[in-house]
Amino acid sequence: MAEKVEIPWETKYKFAVGGYHAAIKGILTLTRENYGAEAALERYERFCKIDDRVKNVTNTIRTVFKIEGNDAETIGKWWDIFGEITGMETTILERSKTIDSRKITKCPWKTEPKDISDWFLIGANIIIKTINPKATVERPKAMCAGDPHCEYVYKIEG
Repeated sequence: MAEKVEIPWETKYKFAVGGYHAAIKGILTLTRENYGAEAALERYERFCKIDDRVKNVTNTIRTVFKIEGNDAETIGKWWDIFGEITGMETTILERSKTIDSRKITKCPWKTEPKDISDWFLIGANIIIKTINPKATVERPKAMCAGDPHCEYVYKIEG
């Protein structure tokens, strides 16, 4: 019988998260190549919504990290944790009850084809609407679209 190999949790984590990033980007890219950008984005949206996949992840993070509330600060805290889990480097530009603005300078989710650059907004919209149905997101800059960094602005309108 072979001796059990002990693998450090950090290695397991990097393998799992890196594989998930690669799978999402690969499926988006291949779908785009075969069927076009519109089809890639449509399929990704369906993927996010099947079995409330993204809503469930959103609520799991909220539960595990005891994130309560539904204002922009709550949305910001959620994104802080998601960014840490997935390896993003983020600077908070502004945070209040009504706005969370952030700059992302390192993103493992970055895709190359610019015509699918809106893919991350699909999941982001589901996430923020799960926290607060009145929330909106704007992305004035996007690395996927060729900018040097991303900027996201999450707002809660009265």
